[in-house]
Amino acid sequence: MSQYSWATCPQPPVRAQVDNLVATLQQMLSNDLIGVYLHGSLAMGCFNPQRSDIDLLVVTHNSMTVETKRDIVQYLLMCSLLSCPIEISFLVQKDIHPFRHPLPYGLHYSESWREQYTQALANGTWRAWNDEQKYDNDLAAHITITRARGICLSGTPTQEVFPAVPPAIYAASILGDFNDANTERQQMPVYFTLNACRVLAYLREEHIYSKDEGGVWGLRILPPELHGVVEQALETYRGNLMDAPFDQTALSQFAHYMDTLFLRL
Repeated sequence: MSQYSWATCPQPPVRAQVDNLVATLQQMLSNDLIGVYLHGSLAMGCFNPQRSDIDLLVVTHNSMTVETKRDIVQYLLMCSLLSCPIEISFLVQKDIHPFRHPLPYGLHYSESWREQYTQALANGTWRAWNDEQKYDNDLAAHITITRARGICLSGTPTQEVFPAVPPAIYAASILGDFNDANTERQQMPVYFTLNACRVLAYLREEHIYSKDEGGVWGLRILPPELHGVVEQALETYRGNLMDAPFDQTALSQFAHYMDTLFLRL
């Protein structure tokens, strides 16, 4: 399975899915829309349509009404999985300037929210979506990656919209993600392994890498006894190897090594 970036993305279905989403958001948000921004694997050139999400950030001038959120969620429930899963966060300009951590967000969608949103639309609890401000520790990482390697799909250029994230906060954000993934490494060994490598690449050398690039970097610097786990993760991520159980002893050894390193950095 070949990987690709947005620039080399073939025509439908992935490009059509993204283009239709952007056009729909432009129509729904109208003049309140500042921009739609692509980050993640499709921006960084390692998108695998068999296993990758389409990662997006949306910035608006003002907070969305609860009715607008309802309409957007209804659309996302329809369009996510037409080709690939969508993960998207909606931010308000005034909430991200000046930068703070964790950042507030107006709406978030990923496939892990599908059941919750479906139930909320059915039982009417969507009407309370604006009753509470929500925050996301991962947004510091998403914004850093978007500024460094993201793509503006519509609206104001990236550097004019997103604030610079202090390096210490970015490091804290990606370490938090590592710790979360570590607790679930048996269920998601590919993500855990490659993400751990790219976290280490930033902490050691300040590289902002994709998961694929992180794995390649890891093979250059990690001890040979850890290479088997990284190689399996890379080949599975690239679609060259079928998903198969990881050797749990080797995976635990890899996790312990990374844990110990991060505690020293």
